[in-house]
Amino acid sequence: MELLAVLAMIIAGGAVAMFTLIAYTLARRTAEHEGHGDASAARDRVAASLLFQVLTAGGSTPSDAMRAIRRSTGLAAQVTHSIDITTWGERYAQMATSSQRSWLLESAVQLVIADAKTIPLHQYAALLDLSFSLGFHTDALARLREQYHFDYIDPAKAGRPREADRAGGGAPLFVRERTDRVTLLGVLRLEGEPSRQEIITAYRKLVAEIHPDRVHDAPPEVRDAAAARFIEVTRAYEVLIRET
Repeated sequence: MELLAVLAMIIAGGAVAMFTLIAYTLARRTAEHEGHGDASAARDRVAASLLFQVLTAGGSTPSDAMRAIRRSTGLAAQVTHSIDITTWGERYAQMATSSQRSWLLESAVQLVIADAKTIPLHQYAALLDLSFSLGFHTDALARLREQYHFDYIDPAKAGRPREADRAGGGAPLFVRERTDRVTLLGVLRLEGEPSRQEIITAYRKLVAEIHPDRVHDAPPEVRDAAAARFIEVTRAYEVLIRET
């Protein structure tokens, strides 16, 4: 009888241990699943907020921007207004895969050109910020620009697309990119034959000085000039870095 009692206790103990192990495994899987869900929801909120900022930079009303995002991307996450694209883009890059980062940039382009192939200068600068912060090389947006055949409008030139101006600072980016190397280096305040790293360093330093966000409270003409200069510097950098 005593032997049977000991056996029964061993069996009962084993059953309790097995039950505990099963319960622990299920709890861990549930926690992992919920954690994944939380991460996915957080990523969607950041993505929606970035797209919202890019759309409103072009003049879309908040309600129109939200409708466009939900209709085109399926994102129904809560949006945070008035964010810094660079900071939030870097945050998204940390929680997203390469394909998700590519999807976000292309979705932003598709949204801004849904109604027209020419977009406001400020909005193009916002796309550049998004592209950089997601960790892409500067030609990522250039490739999308050529794929979707869109360009920007400079309000300082009476709202005409840059194709209408074939001379001086009004020349389209496609024309500017054929400018000689010496002129492009001058745009970045460089001379001679700088190394790739010197070009990168000069570009980053210059962008920190001229970024449109530094004059966000200035009159429209000042902000337009800053955005145009930002894009001009970026385009010069794109060409030089490809050739170096």
